[in-house]
Amino acid sequence: MKKIIYIGNFAFPLGNAAGKRVYGNGKLFKELGYEVVFIGVDRNIESYCKLEETEKEYDGFKYYNFSYPNNTISWIKYNRLFKTLVEFINEKIGIKNIDMIIYYGSPSLSLFIYKLIRFCRHNKIRIISDCVDWLTVKTSNPIFNLVKWADNTYQKAYLNKRVDGVIAISKYLGAYYKKAGVKTVVVPPLSPVKYDFVYGNNPSKTIVYAGLPFRKGEVIRDLSSLKDRIDITIFLLYKAKKNGAKFVFNIYGFTKEEYLHSIPSQAEYVEGLANSIKFNGMKANNEVTEEISKADFTILVRDVNRDTTAGFPTKVSESISCGTPVITTKTSDLEDFIIEGEYGFFIDALNYSKSADRLKEIFDIDKDSIYEMKMKCLNSGVFNYRNYKESIKELIDLFY
Repeated sequence: MKKIIYIGNFAFPLGNAAGKRVYGNGKLFKELGYEVVFIGVDRNIESYCKLEETEKEYDGFKYYNFSYPNNTISWIKYNRLFKTLVEFINEKIGIKNIDMIIYYGSPSLSLFIYKLIRFCRHNKIRIISDCVDWLTVKTSNPIFNLVKWADNTYQKAYLNKRVDGVIAISKYLGAYYKKAGVKTVVVPPLSPVKYDFVYGNNPSKTIVYAGLPFRKGEVIRDLSSLKDRIDITIFLLYKAKKNGAKFVFNIYGFTKEEYLHSIPSQAEYVEGLANSIKFNGMKANNEVTEEISKADFTILVRDVNRDTTAGFPTKVSESISCGTPVITTKTSDLEDFIIEGEYGFFIDALNYSKSADRLKEIFDIDKDSIYEMKMKCLNSGVFNYRNYKESIKELIDLFY
């Protein structure tokens, strides 16, 4: 069987959005007759543990992990990681058995990917980039920002144009690489699993946000640096409540104390929401998925900029696949996927008054109508990985 190595900074299979992304794509390749081996990163792995010692299996996929780089020195040791990978390929996989290597980001500096591309060229192995974002780095450390910008730009604007193909998560990225002459296919975040459907019995409307939009412990001075505008979300819900909306907003990923430490200016709105907002902290992925399934809606507010246009929120695909409609803003390619009134609703985050009124209208929808929406989401299959089988096959066929 032809083999693919899928490597990058993801936590396979369901540890983060990246893990879910590559898991869904892996199932696609499996249906096309490939054996897919994943190599990601894991915070629980010892620094110098051999890859073969980390072997695990999930849903028929073998996967391995590098240790997660917890400091600057770990990030820049790309050469050591690359040597570890080559040893693993030679001893465990066999170079002649590999048909292609797909990289998602990089487990280290992008120089790792540079060496990986050279390795593939030398050994006549096809190499593909799974490109899911083009982020702007905004932290309080200007030196860190500069290094991350240079590293990110080097990979996105240079290395990704020197591969055999690109799997782009959005039309924006797809158009960018096609214009550069790279064989490209657009594949959104796919649903790799069949989620259980459990609708809650709570008479109040239940809204869910799950994620960590800031680094814990860091005070956010520029709120526009947040990819997920949880600050605007809470403010809009605060205004909607003042307008008479009744709901419970469940947050998973951080505590109230962690949130107010990072965004202290939100204290007034958090306190004003009172028992209409609940911070549940970090929970296991399966617990959060169940809570999403039980909810009436999930909510995701993002600004419209290059970051959000280039990416595609996995939170949206996961919510709809769980059977829960989404309240969101018109970013990325979401208008191509969300039928308003069936799979969710759009709000305009720039117009606070209009959006708060719109939220009030949405929360006034009766439970039977919401149940119908949830069933439409669950049965839509809009993010089912099998829908993109032909797209991936067309990309592969271009190599022959």
